[in-house]
Amino acid sequence: CVNGFCPSFVTVHGAKIKSSKSKGANAGADALTAALAQMPDAKQPVLTHNPYAMIVTGVGGTGVVTISAVLGQAAHIENKGFGAIDMTGLAQKGGAVACHMRFAASPDDIKAIRVGIAHANLILGCDLVVTASNKVLETVKPDSTAVVFSTHEMNVATFTLNPNFKLPGGALTRSIEERVNRGPLHSVDAQRFAEKLFGDTIASNMFMLGYACQLGFVPVGTAAIEDAITLNGAAVEMNRNAFRMGRLAAHDRKAVEALMPVETKPVAKTETLDEVIAHRVALLTGYQDAGYAARYEATVRKLAMAERDKAGGRIGFAMAAAKGLYKLMSYKDEYEVGRLYSAPEFKAALGEQFAEHGRLEFHLAPPLLARRDKTTGEPRKMKFGAWMLPVFGWLAKGKRLRGTSWDVFGMTAERRLERQMITGYETLLTEVSDKLTSANHGIAVQLAANALEIKGFGHVKLKHYEQAKKREAQLLAQMRNPAPVLRAAE
Repeated sequence: CVNGFCPSFVTVHGAKIKSSKSKGANAGADALTAALAQMPDAKQPVLTHNPYAMIVTGVGGTGVVTISAVLGQAAHIENKGFGAIDMTGLAQKGGAVACHMRFAASPDDIKAIRVGIAHANLILGCDLVVTASNKVLETVKPDSTAVVFSTHEMNVATFTLNPNFKLPGGALTRSIEERVNRGPLHSVDAQRFAEKLFGDTIASNMFMLGYACQLGFVPVGTAAIEDAITLNGAAVEMNRNAFRMGRLAAHDRKAVEALMPVETKPVAKTETLDEVIAHRVALLTGYQDAGYAARYEATVRKLAMAERDKAGGRIGFAMAAAKGLYKLMSYKDEYEVGRLYSAPEFKAALGEQFAEHGRLEFHLAPPLLARRDKTTGEPRKMKFGAWMLPVFGWLAKGKRLRGTSWDVFGMTAERRLERQMITGYETLLTEVSDKLTSANHGIAVQLAANALEIKGFGHVKLKHYEQAKKREAQLLAQMRNPAPVLRAAE
């Protein structure tokens, strides 16, 4: 916030994270051993004086460079030539990584390492976005280069600038397919297998390596790779089993599916307006009190009646209003931060994730105390220890002061604006419901849903609010001055 405790976050130091290792992997250990015994050995590309060029793509911090190190050690074990360049860019964690590798029968045969345009023999894509990038696809020789990639869609940094951003996974996959053309192309959701089998998506890259090995695209033997995994010394059991699972998935995917825990997907259910109202009434009662929640319910019920009587059977306006009004009425101020951190659910969540709580640190920007950044002018967060927990409990009890003359935090410009957003939105909904017809119902829904675009905290929220107000003005103009309906001449 410009002034306040949000967005706040917590760090936990010295705590032991509870293991999330899947029971399916443990239960299937014997089955995996039996399946591997019956599986044919993986074939290898024959190395000649022409080096074999391979690129492994992924995201920094997920073990992509480890694949390069393991393959280099495996090549050394087999007395083969190997060279690698890890293209990590400026971001070693969270950024795009492309490891260029060359294998040869002799080290003397390797003259250059970086893979040039249309010179790759194999692209092992551990991340869809990086694999579909121009820099990687340009190394693919159509009808020749083998591409083995994971279909998992991992969100990118664009999401931080555009909350409505959706990764164009279909378009990225098509770009890979078009470039490869009639060349070998194989895909698998490695993250899904890794998470279900090992409880950790970090195993997905080694799974992908095993998958590509069994398909016959990696120019080193599986035994040497497993020896290299052991020599690497990092999460040896998990990495070795992930590699083996990847091999088995390439040979018989159904066999690996059988080793995974049974997924019970809840049947998707469409919420009714009554359910949405009841749920949010309960939340607002905890947020403030029963009177505050009653104000919310009365407003939404009135809008629902107007929609029923005026919109000719159309629905959506009251539902959008129910969600938009709740979003604005439940703004996260200092009292709410205190309530959330002092609630039993917060401690329970720590207990579920960590075996021991360790040392807690809360990062907050309290009014009057937080210093402002010299460049941005925004308040900088300060660190507070676990002694803040009793303070949070005290703050939670202060929610009864919210909006009153005793509300010290409510005197800031940010809190006054948040209260103004609520009353302004209620006024807007009243005008829209008064003018509502079956003809302008679509505009009414857009106006009600526009409040959902006011996201974030502090200066981020202010920016979204200003954008939402511009959109609101455009939609209101359409509702107040509808375009004339053209009629055919009789």
